[in-house]
Amino acid sequence: MKNITKITISTFLVILLINGALGFPGYGGNSNATNTTNTTNNTNNTNIPQETGTIPQIDLNNTTESDQDIIMIQHLIEVDTVQLKAENKLFVRETLIFSNTGTKNFFGDLRTWVPEGSEGINVAQSEMMTGGGLVPIDSSQNGNIISWPGYVEQNSRLPFLYVLEYAVQQKAQGNEIFSKKLAVPAIISYPYVEKQDLAAIVIKITKSEGNTIKFTDDNGNKIAATEVDEKGEIFRFSSPEFKEINVEITRSLLPTSASQNNVIGILTNPVFIVIGILIILALLYPYIKKKLKSDKNGEEASEETEEEIEEPSEADSSVLSGKYEGKNVNELEDLKKQFLSRIKDLEEKYESGDLLDEEYEDKRKSYQDNLEEIEKKLKKMG
Repeated sequence: MKNITKITISTFLVILLINGALGFPGYGGNSNATNTTNTTNNTNNTNIPQETGTIPQIDLNNTTESDQDIIMIQHLIEVDTVQLKAENKLFVRETLIFSNTGTKNFFGDLRTWVPEGSEGINVAQSEMMTGGGLVPIDSSQNGNIISWPGYVEQNSRLPFLYVLEYAVQQKAQGNEIFSKKLAVPAIISYPYVEKQDLAAIVIKITKSEGNTIKFTDDNGNKIAATEVDEKGEIFRFSSPEFKEINVEITRSLLPTSASQNNVIGILTNPVFIVIGILIILALLYPYIKKKLKSDKNGEEASEETEEEIEEPSEADSSVLSGKYEGKNVNELEDLKKQFLSRIKDLEEKYESGDLLDEEYEDKRKSYQDNLEEIEKKLKKMG
């Protein structure tokens, strides 16, 4: 029987996690009904839809209003950062399962703590064996404390589930933060007692892709979940020792997969590729034009250099042939002046960048060799 009870509770919680239709009117569920909520020191008056479920008559015999024997066997907290994102709000749904370890049935006020800025608070009750329908019930708020009349049968295998839904205002900029106090001195002190195969606290986070989650306690110490599902959305905490849990959702600065796919689609579109190429060419045109002009001037200068330097002359033919016979002193002096002039022109062209190093060295050496031979010839005739 205990195994059947655990399976029933686990199955119902799984349904709650995946079924948005169990919400209140105006949130994730039936939107045809209207709710009116007074959130500060007043009763929350809710128009109860007739088709949401029924709660059987409660036996008030052998009851107590003392909650000293009430424990929390599972607390499911769902935080949705997407549903009310346009309003800079978090949508929160809490499901609380109480158990009674005493000898009398409990009938009195049950309580929980909600964070600052909570609004639109609704409370409902459900039986596990009635198909999960929610019956809204009256609740009152005193500061951060929400209370409602509840019934917890002693040692019940299928206790009632109590569900709260509300929105929490967030700042327009910065990370999204949700805080939950599990205990408040002298007001809320339900021990969290883990049942076999049932984590005491389960937190489900619905967030945008790429956002990261961090859990801390009231002292800012990091809290690690006992178990995390494959998608990184459901976090289970067994036998929690902390009295407060803070959930910080850090917004990602990186583009989501959808944005990345859109970018890839644009980059692989042939039209955008052609446009991109044209833009690149337009940006490079001034540089290309300048480069082509420079290369053209360089070729013209090189041709002129070749014509000026390598144009056949009497000096070149005389030296290259090695024939100085028949040349008198005046003729050799003229050849000497010609080579000195050519060396000077060669130096100027090299300094202006019109000649490569190798070309400059080769021609300068040739002219120097010719000058040395002419000098030697003049000395012999001298």
